[in-house]
Amino acid sequence: TERKEQIRKKFIEQVKKYIGTPYARKYHEKGTPEYNAPIFLDCCALIRRAVNDLADDFGFLLGRWNQNYQLSTLPDPCTFEELKPGDLIFYEATYYNPEKAKNQKLNIVHVEMFYPGKTGQGTIGSRWQKGKVQEFDSYKFVSKNYHSMKFHFRSIDRWLNGECAPTHDFWPQND
Repeated sequence: TERKEQIRKKFIEQVKKYIGTPYARKYHEKGTPEYNAPIFLDCCALIRRAVNDLADDFGFLLGRWNQNYQLSTLPDPCTFEELKPGDLIFYEATYYNPEKAKNQKLNIVHVEMFYPGKTGQGTIGSRWQKGKVQEFDSYKFVSKNYHSMKFHFRSIDRWLNGECAPTHDFWPQND
């Protein structure tokens, strides 16, 4: 519907507003603009912040949990070819150092918003710890922290319908 397309466009624009936002303070040197930034957004915080900025449009607040929770609220897979700008790509992978990895129920280590760009495979996300939210030419990349990536493509249509219920029982429904 027209309303859903308007929310999708607003979501994309909201994510784009955060381009340049650093990933986390602890990865930047004191005194730098990045260290002194007013906000920091890792991958799941970027998506959550953009959705929650538009809570009146979406009709809900996205819970404070990470990308595993976000995936659990979007249980219907789609193909890469079915992705529309604003949809999400979730990354399942295995950490090289299992001691550094938090145990994740769904093994989802990362999330980015599909934004096809010049290549048709682009995303916007917060990918690197010492980096910032930025546009990438491809959703595919090599990580120094994890390997054996699998991609989970998800439409945000459920969210556009005002639905945001996790499909796994390991998160409380409300705070």
